[in-house]
Amino acid sequence: MRMPLKALTLSAWALVGLACGRSAPPPEQATAVRIATVGRAGAPTDARFSAEIQPATRVDVAFKVGGYVESIAKVRDVDGRPRLLQEGDAVREGAELAALRTTDYSQKLTEARAALAQARAAEEQARINFERTTKLVAAEVSTPAQLDAARTQRDSAAAAAAVARARVEEARTALDDTQLRSPLTGVVLKRTIEVGVLAAPGTVAFSVAETQSVRVVFGVPDTLLPNVRLGAPQAVITQAFPGQQFQGRISRIAPSADPKSRVFAVEVSIPNTDQRLKPGMVAALSLRGGGGAELPPELLVPLSSIIRAPGKPESFAVFVLEDQEGKAVARAREVELGEYLGNVIPVKKGLKAGERIIVTGASLLSDGEAVEVIP
Repeated sequence: MRMPLKALTLSAWALVGLACGRSAPPPEQATAVRIATVGRAGAPTDARFSAEIQPATRVDVAFKVGGYVESIAKVRDVDGRPRLLQEGDAVREGAELAALRTTDYSQKLTEARAALAQARAAEEQARINFERTTKLVAAEVSTPAQLDAARTQRDSAAAAAAVARARVEEARTALDDTQLRSPLTGVVLKRTIEVGVLAAPGTVAFSVAETQSVRVVFGVPDTLLPNVRLGAPQAVITQAFPGQQFQGRISRIAPSADPKSRVFAVEVSIPNTDQRLKPGMVAALSLRGGGGAELPPELLVPLSSIIRAPGKPESFAVFVLEDQEGKAVARAREVELGEYLGNVIPVKKGLKAGERIIVTGASLLSDGEAVEVIP
């Protein structure tokens, strides 16, 4: 049976539409990334460390007594108007930082003084009675038993007066302790109180630091400890002042290793009269080998290239650029990292010098994904 021409035409158009609907989807666009070549840094006898800058001395100033905060010291603001003392302000040794309400402590001092006056009067009366009884006994008017009683009364009154004097001094000390004073000349790092709050005894109100010199603290493994000497000069660099070195000397070496990290804390003291180095800054330094075991040069990679290892949230990885059938592909590779050194970090295991890694766009990739390298 023959099919009409119109039906054949409709069937042909249907087959064409079906074929078009089953055509392969366009290939996915490759992710644009930037890469860098893994290189080594440092001479074979250099060991690089990151460090934290700390003040030479830091004191947490706390109230010895409790009460409501009545006042906080004021300083001149940049516009000349007075404002409350805050972080970053300079203070001098002995300067008042804050004060509590003194009403309760003044009343206690007044009560103690009144009790002392009463005790002194009783002591004087007991002394007079003892002297009178002594004369009467000499004249054989009073008995020795009466003299012993008078002596006991005199001694008891003297002891009571001594207790009253101690309570006066205690009340005076408590009144003086309502004023919180700076124990050193330095800079306020922290203020934790406000006017009107109730401060309990032991409440830390201010943290004050002496920053005319600073300490740079870093950890050294036992293999390099023989290369560290007290008093040895040591240069330190920071990201805040690129290209500048700050000269100091090694001032302390921990006698025992940290039980967790198994490294020895080493401290470098650096003069800081210009106040450029701030507590909390991150610094870096190179420790010369000086006859110890030589270390291989470090492989350094940018922090932007580090990701969490796929399937291992506690580990880290980088994406290595590989050529697969003429296409650039990102392959995740687990790495073991060293200590943070500013915007770069050393890799102990997992990479080789000369390999290409992805430094921009790594957080957007998955293992085996095609990429396009851009300049």
